[in-house]
Amino acid sequence: MRSPALVARPEVSFEAMDRVLSALGWFLQSESQTPPLIPGEPELAVYVHRGTDTSLHYTFNPVLRLRVLEFSGRDAVGQWATVRKAVPVLEAPALAALLTSSETREVLLGLLATEALRERASMDRVAALRFHPEFSVSRTAERVLASLVPDGTEEAFQRLKAEEEAHPDRSVLFAHLPGEEQRRQVLRWLIHDYAASNPDIDAVLNSALVDEDAEVRVTAVLAAARLQARSVLPALREARMPTSTREGASPLDRHFYAGLQNVVAQLLAGRPPPPAGSPKRERMEPLLRALLGPVDVGNDIQLLLYALTTPVDPGPRPAALPEALVEREGTYRLRRSGLEARWVPPVEHWLGTGQTLRRVKSPGYFVARVPVSRAAATWALAASQGPVGMAGRDAEEPLPCTRVEAEQVCAALARIEGVELRLPSGDEWEMAARGPDGRLFPWGNSMMEDGASRASPWGVEKLVASLPQWAGGGLLCGGREQPLCSSRREVEATAVGAVRWVLATP
Repeated sequence: MRSPALVARPEVSFEAMDRVLSALGWFLQSESQTPPLIPGEPELAVYVHRGTDTSLHYTFNPVLRLRVLEFSGRDAVGQWATVRKAVPVLEAPALAALLTSSETREVLLGLLATEALRERASMDRVAALRFHPEFSVSRTAERVLASLVPDGTEEAFQRLKAEEEAHPDRSVLFAHLPGEEQRRQVLRWLIHDYAASNPDIDAVLNSALVDEDAEVRVTAVLAAARLQARSVLPALREARMPTSTREGASPLDRHFYAGLQNVVAQLLAGRPPPPAGSPKRERMEPLLRALLGPVDVGNDIQLLLYALTTPVDPGPRPAALPEALVEREGTYRLRRSGLEARWVPPVEHWLGTGQTLRRVKSPGYFVARVPVSRAAATWALAASQGPVGMAGRDAEEPLPCTRVEAEQVCAALARIEGVELRLPSGDEWEMAARGPDGRLFPWGNSMMEDGASRASPWGVEKLVASLPQWAGGGLLCGGREQPLCSSRREVEATAVGAVRWVLATP
């Protein structure tokens, strides 16, 4: 098992960190004997904890100011958690800021910190940095990405090598990124970060244009237009746009995708658009603007273009955890029941569709990862006056209940946890399902047969399972029959749905 690690913020001096560790019971056993490049900043140090059989190995890269703390021993995980609270460390928002910095040194620090922390949530940003114009960044990103992708076998390596020889114009690494969402996000970050294509980006686009995922192929067409990737024109002309509901496209969307492919092919071939002022140019104008730069959203088609080209911003972590929550092994759980939560950060979300389309900022809140199961609900209702033990697994089939029963389950859990837990509002439910990029479904912009098993951008699951879910005001949202994130409907209180609770931040 890999040792748990932390990366201290670069501004934290060794002296300051040593004082904190000493106060926590750590003893400096040894440090590097060679003179440090920066006085008072040893590049290696080993601590032992007085009260446990645990060691802390500290390394310092003086060029990038990368400070890595690795824990080993009997209480490695527990001591990791204690030190994490006391020492200022790099976490997701800070890593994202480093990886998107215009300063080469900061980007390199972000890459090496991502590698040390095994932060797979940053894989899409790391993959996009493989095409950075600075050689040191692109090569480091390639190495870090390889370290984040699970190790393969020699047989798998030989298959990749054969694929590369068969298609030297494609990126084999892109084609084998885990999951279509990773591949979609890499393309979106390329659109976001680059003004023009280059040979490495062309290889990614050639792979994306033959990808098995229809949304990846459509986004690749848009990326080719934005980045003026003329060398991918042959592959773009042959790219298979979704032509059926089975491939996830509605009749309106599939007509739009075919027209999009034709317009982009003409632009890359150097054919001028219709003359300004002509009826055909007026009809094409919104699409032409979208192909040349960021999309102004005013209708559903523009929102679709926005969703296909905008990377998901992870947003800030919670400033502080409510007393009822604990963070453990990368997830949040209610302290007494053990039920798992996901964080919806305070960022802008596109909500609604058609006449109801609007942009709303999340207040920042926690939401149940999955609906409350029958077993958890039974436990909560029985134990709310004096809970014993934990609620148990929360991944079972959800409890079907009326609105009043749903509110009773939330109230029982609230008594157990000593904090307000309630049903989400319609907007909160949609934000949890939709994420910040305005997608149609929790998993993306195309219908998928296994959509019910896929999570939203915020990691919220079972949003379109067999039962719709209760929201405040007598609304039912989602469910197998209404998989669109924006679907919500007023129903009678006797209707049946599932319970998904929300915990607001202070």
